[in-house]
This record gives sequence, structure tokens and C-alpha cells, in this order.
Amino acid sequence: MFYYVLHIITVVSWSIFLLQFIKSLQNDTQDKFIFFILSLFFMAVVLFVGTKLMLLAPGIAKSGGWIHVKLSFAVLMIIENLVLAFIYLKHKIISSKLYEIMYWVSYISFMIMLFLSLLKPF
Repeated sequence: MFYYVLHIITVVSWSIFLLQFIKSLQNDTQDKFIFFILSLFFMAVVLFVGTKLMLLAPGIAKSGGWIHVKLSFAVLMIIENLVLAFIYLKHKIISSKLYEIMYWVSYISFMIMLFLSLLKPF
């Protein structure tokens, strides 16, 4: 139960810092470095805790399709986080509209992941 609660808290933290990282890149604010570091840190913690949960309860992979959908969204968010880190580190410029799309895709994806984790609907 501890790891499950820790996983939910770290996913929420990761979502907050990733969304803030996107907005800081879009608006070119000075605090984008801290959001860059925090989004990558919480992404790593989510991966660690999530892997620990899967190892502690290996039967969850057979519990329903919800876990596979959730993990698919998690992989999408990991890829997005790494692409944004690359954009930040290479000082690339992309359109404000693309940042806006990435923001809303991330927001909706995190909401879907939380819904799936808490309710396990199928």
C-alpha cells in the first residue's frame, strides 16, 4: 500500500513539474532549469516506484487492460519529457502552438493515467 500511495504522489508531482516545464519553455522564463531537473527527477522516481510495484505484484499485468493502457500513456509521457529535455539542452526553438498542444496532451494523458490507476475500470 505504501508504494501505491507513493506512486500516485510521484505521478502527480511529475505531472505538475512537466506541465510547468512546458509552460516555462513556451514563455522562455528563467525558472525552466529547475522544472527541467524536477520533471526528470520525478520521472525517474515514477519509473523506480512503478517497477517496484510491478515486481511486488506481478499478477497485476494480467489483471486487465487498464494497466496496459496506463503504461502506454506513461511511455508517451516519458518520450515527451525526454524530447522536451533535448529541446531545452540544445536551445531549439519550436512554435508556441506546439508547446500548447504538448501541454494539453500531457494534461489529458496524466488525468487518464490517474483515472486508470485509481478506478481500474477494465
